[in-house]
Amino acid sequence: MELEEQHRGRGERWRMRHLKELCVFVFLCLHLTKAQIRYSIQEELKTGSLVGNIARDLGLDLKRLRSGRARIVTGENIQYTELHADKGTLIVNERIDREQLCGDVTPCSFTFEILLENPMELHPVTIEVLDVNDNAPTFQNNHLEFEISESAALGSRFVLESADDADVGQNDLQNYVLTSNENFVLKQHVNPDGSKYAEMVLQKSLDREKQPRLSLKLLAVDGGN
Repeated sequence: MELEEQHRGRGERWRMRHLKELCVFVFLCLHLTKAQIRYSIQEELKTGSLVGNIARDLGLDLKRLRSGRARIVTGENIQYTELHADKGTLIVNERIDREQLCGDVTPCSFTFEILLENPMELHPVTIEVLDVNDNAPTFQNNHLEFEISESAALGSRFVLESADDADVGQNDLQNYVLTSNENFVLKQHVNPDGSKYAEMVLQKSLDREKQPRLSLKLLAVDGGN
C-alpha cells in the first residue's frame, strides 16, 4: 500500500510539473504573438509594388525593425511579398495570380508572419488578393449544330453550351446574348452552384424551303470593362 501511495504521489508531481511547463509554454506563445494586420491588393501587381507600411501599421520604428532583424516567416515555397526593413515597407516579390492561388474560392488570401528578435515578436499578416478582369469567358467548342425539324412544336427548348470564366464576382460570367432572329428567343438560368446556362426556345416555326440553314451567334458577357 505504501508503495502504491508513493507511486501515485510521484505521478501527481510529474503531472503537475508538466502542467506548469505547458502553462508556461502557452503563456510564451501568447506573449510572442502581437498585432495582426491585414492588407488587400489586386492580383497581377508588378514586382516592387507597395503592399503596406509594416512599421507604421505595427507601431514600430525602423530601428526596432533593424535591431530585431525583422523578416518574413512562411511555410510556402513561393514568397509573394518581401519586407524592406530599412524602409519598413512590404512589397510584391512575386507575381500573384488569384485564379492560380485560390481557383474559384473567395475571398482569396494567404498568410505569413513577421518575426522580430531581442525580444522576440511574431506578427501574423494576411494578404487578401482581389480579382481583376484578366480572363474572358470561353466556350469549349466554337461550333454547335442542331438538326431541328420544321414541324418542331413552338416552345421547344435547346440547351446551349455553357461558357467558362476563371474570374469571380462581378468579373465572372454575367449573361448570354443571342443574335437577333425571328425563330428563337434566349432563356437564361442559374444553377444551384451559381453557374449560368442558356437555352434557345422556338417561338416561330421553321420553314426549310425558305431558310434551310440558320446561323446564329451566342455571346458570353462578363462584368468587366
